[in-house]
Amino acid sequence: MSEEQFASGDRVKHTRRPEWGVGTITRIEDLALNGHRTSRLTIRFPNGGVKTLISTQAELEKVIGNVDPYLNGDSTNVAAWDKVGEAGWLSGVAERKIKEQMISLPPDVRDPFNSLAKRLSMTMGLYRFDRSGRGLIDWAVAQSGLDDPLSRFTRHDLEQFFDRWAFERENFLGKLAQEARLEPQAVSVAIKTAPQAGADALRRLTAAR
Repeated sequence: MSEEQFASGDRVKHTRRPEWGVGTITRIEDLALNGHRTSRLTIRFPNGGVKTLISTQAELEKVIGNVDPYLNGDSTNVAAWDKVGEAGWLSGVAERKIKEQMISLPPDVRDPFNSLAKRLSMTMGLYRFDRSGRGLIDWAVAQSGLDDPLSRFTRHDLEQFFDRWAFERENFLGKLAQEARLEPQAVSVAIKTAPQAGADALRRLTAAR
């Protein structure tokens, strides 16, 4: 739940739907919800369209300025690493970081401080991405931080990155399925909000072990 204060014009990203891209808040309305003051935000996302979200319920983060991967330790922005690569002698490092970013699972999925149920839920949620035209672009937006990944990569590049990323996704879900044998209640909690493809993958991996 977000407690952050937002203003019209703020740039934000939805941490659960990074494929929407970085949106801009266009309207804020005060709202009373369950006896508490909150806000209804209207946000225009470049890849998600216009969304109306409740500030204390949506998982939103402000995006301030351009990401500098050296200063912020953030490797989720391909454009930032491209900028680093323009230095010439750092181009090899930047290219390697971009490749690592494109095949890495989100940090929160691997965070050991998150409960098993939450890690399962987030990992199964990644199965909303597939190799279809729309699925591939949504995945590439979420993975690269670029609103138009095809301006930086070819479709063939994206398909190759996706296949490697999907392999990592499947392996990691398999490890979580192994852990879940000792915590079956975590599966019951996580599977309630999972996309069908994610739930099917977990059942398949659980049956195979």
